[in-house]
Amino acid sequence: MVAIIHETPRECDRRLAQYFNSSRDQWIEVVKAMVAARGSCTDHNPKASPGYFAWDAGITRMRQNFCREGWDAGDDDGVEHIANRDFRKKITVMNADFGVCDRSRSPRNRTLKGPAAEKITDLNNQLELFRKEHPKSIKEGAFDLWQLCVFDDGQLVRAELSRPIEFKSGYFVGYSERIWILRPGEWERIAIEPPAENGGRDGGQDFEINIRRK
Repeated sequence: MVAIIHETPRECDRRLAQYFNSSRDQWIEVVKAMVAARGSCTDHNPKASPGYFAWDAGITRMRQNFCREGWDAGDDDGVEHIANRDFRKKITVMNADFGVCDRSRSPRNRTLKGPAAEKITDLNNQLELFRKEHPKSIKEGAFDLWQLCVFDDGQLVRAELSRPIEFKSGYFVGYSERIWILRPGEWERIAIEPPAENGGRDGGQDFEINIRRK
């Protein structure tokens, strides 16, 4: 199945509002937190630290941004996410490879995933098929799961919100729909604002953002 790709700013803004009642700026804030957390690691950190800290910061900032807007924090077999019953959607974050925002490739997770990730993909795929065959009979408990896929190699940063439907040998390899958040070349033009003095509107953890350039 060929993924539907939304890449123009106008189309991306429209889909983000329609699907999640969100704006691109809200997701860019999550990406900023992930980049800052990864960049805070040094050569003395354990090898897995950059990926873990980026993921942790992404989940945290995503919940700070959206749980005050009707979303709930959730955990499905270790897959941390936010969920919205009105939209019937769940969203998690993923450290991804260079396939992010690349029409010729699909984003893949940087580290192997287990049965929980495969289950999510199967459920998304089943829901996709069921929706086509029985569009008026979607069960109330059925949720689409989307991933904020973030590529960060220390210089380049790209991000997209995507819905996985194909999983193979521990990796996400196929998506039904992709919404580009940070396209190639955009990260370098982003104006980074200093952290709020009150430590964030909800008083939670904040992240100091330091942009890294080539």
